[in-house]
Amino acid sequence: MLKDRRRVLALTLVAAFAFMAISPIFATAQFTVPGGLKNGPYVDKIVYNVIEGDDQQVLALQNDEIDLIGDMVDPTHLATLQAAENIEVANVLRNGYGYVTINTAKNPFNYTDFRRAIAFALDKQAISDDAWDGLSEPQDSMVAKVNPFTSEGLLPYTYYEAQVALGNQMLDDLGMEIDPLTTFRLTPNGDAFDVLVECAQSSNIAIEVGEKVAEALRALHVDAVSEPTDFYEYLNRLYFHGDYDIVFLGSSFTTFDVDWIAYEYWSEFADEPYYNFPNWQNATYDSWRDQLLHATQFEDVYEAAFKMQEIWVHACPMIICYENTLLSAYRTDKFEGLINSVIDGVPGWWTNYKVHLKPGQSGAPWSGTFRWSNPLDLDTFNFMTGSSAYTNNVLMNLYDSLMTIDYNGNDILWLAENYFAETHADNPSVPDGYTRFTFDMIQNATWTDGTPLTAEDVAYSLNYFRDSPANPYGPDLLEMTAAYAPTTYRVVIEFSTESYWHLHTVAYKTIIPKHFFLTIGLDGWNTWDPQPPTEGMVTSGPFNVSDYVAGEFCEVTWNPDYFYGMDRDEIWQTTTPGPTTSTSTTTTPITTTEPGTTTETTTTTEEPTTPVAPVQDFTMAIVAGAVGAAVVILVGGYVLLRQK
Repeated sequence: MLKDRRRVLALTLVAAFAFMAISPIFATAQFTVPGGLKNGPYVDKIVYNVIEGDDQQVLALQNDEIDLIGDMVDPTHLATLQAAENIEVANVLRNGYGYVTINTAKNPFNYTDFRRAIAFALDKQAISDDAWDGLSEPQDSMVAKVNPFTSEGLLPYTYYEAQVALGNQMLDDLGMEIDPLTTFRLTPNGDAFDVLVECAQSSNIAIEVGEKVAEALRALHVDAVSEPTDFYEYLNRLYFHGDYDIVFLGSSFTTFDVDWIAYEYWSEFADEPYYNFPNWQNATYDSWRDQLLHATQFEDVYEAAFKMQEIWVHACPMIICYENTLLSAYRTDKFEGLINSVIDGVPGWWTNYKVHLKPGQSGAPWSGTFRWSNPLDLDTFNFMTGSSAYTNNVLMNLYDSLMTIDYNGNDILWLAENYFAETHADNPSVPDGYTRFTFDMIQNATWTDGTPLTAEDVAYSLNYFRDSPANPYGPDLLEMTAAYAPTTYRVVIEFSTESYWHLHTVAYKTIIPKHFFLTIGLDGWNTWDPQPPTEGMVTSGPFNVSDYVAGEFCEVTWNPDYFYGMDRDEIWQTTTPGPTTSTSTTTTPITTTEPGTTTETTTTTEEPTTPVAPVQDFTMAIVAGAVGAAVVILVGGYVLLRQK
């Protein structure tokens, strides 16, 4: 029965999933490189050049100053980029959206009908048509439309089209009278007020959306202005629940898991740093939280997720504006092997790991410096205190996890070579109601200071995140009762509950070096402020920071001792690159696997480059979620904040 239910849901959503196929204008010369899925990296260095503004990034790409634009491309530049020589554009439907968060702790934003009136007055369709040139769709739910758990399109109403008359009627009914002298509405208490909508000054999209929100407010006779300002400044206010009215942000998700909604909008986290930006509290929403987190059957998890979305969409603590197509632009004259991931598009971890020099380039496929633009500088090198997508562009290269996700959205083992899960029914030594996971690890991983990476590091990492006060990596580990290493390369983890989500909770956490963080201590997690390369960082990932000039660039260099790396000298002497094959740029149909079929990813000696990535098995995505690589996280690991 459960299998049939999943299959029905997959059939219902297949039309949306089809758009996750890779861009039909994605073609480049390819040749076979050594290694399989897990092997890399190939380039020597990656340089992230800080270039603010969409126009300047496009110009830098055209002038061969960068090889990849490190953010979603403004659609107004699409025609220019498609016509440019040696430049390709790819697309994938975003697992995320742009939205405004509303400070529900302030009057009159604490009135649900006031927030709903704004949502009804906002013309989301116009945002998609004008700001995105039709390359986005209106969205209401906080769970992206591409996610199997979304309620999008299944509620009896939407906020897609502007319904200004309805919004004004709601405010009239709320008692928000219009002052005849100012022509602006008063609060229900009769007080004058105004609204400031803040948006990132470095993003054209953000500025346009901010103005659309201000226009909607003015159509409701509310005194409102939109003001472009510094992204990091207002993000810091949101982290620590500082003062604001309405702020525009974007969120991108590295998984299809939705347990994060049990933390991000939980009433008890209304004043918790890094969580619940709208300061929202709702007891009915909270009442579904336990079922979402602790149910073990898909039907029960889906019911709770749907009900929580239904309540949230009605209450409008945030207003989701759109889910857009991610446009990625990159040069094709020197490098190939860029990966258009279903999660990140082209600017992502898999591109860094697989990109390589084209045949005919000196040293190909090894060596070379691959150049990104980064719209904003890093705000920190501490992965626990940053959640900006632009900070993550760099930090995602530095650490590893027990499992990760491939570019098709499939779970794959990484530091773990196998695992098994047990409950009391499987093993009487597991207490009734508990869950136990046992991971066996690969045995050749090391930290950059030469210390072996072992199960002790994994156990220490999980205990550290749980026990360090207010650490954003910790809330979903509060039910973890034990994490220990019975042997050097085996780690055992126990939870006091059973849950649909426990595996991903532990398997995708960033692993930190025990011997280093013992000196930092539990209380030092948020004051640790590494300054590489002056202060070397102990990391494990395929790259490590080698140079940094604040406000200008950050350089990372390949880790020659990476556990999935290859001996470049030995392989170069024994491997001859295969012949070059070219494909013309044509429009091809979007393809998907049939609902219910399984797409497996296995390690092979023939590595795909610049692939047209098949859509993942969404039945399995529904069953377990397609969980992303260990990244800088917020609210349990799933939200990366963007300025658009």
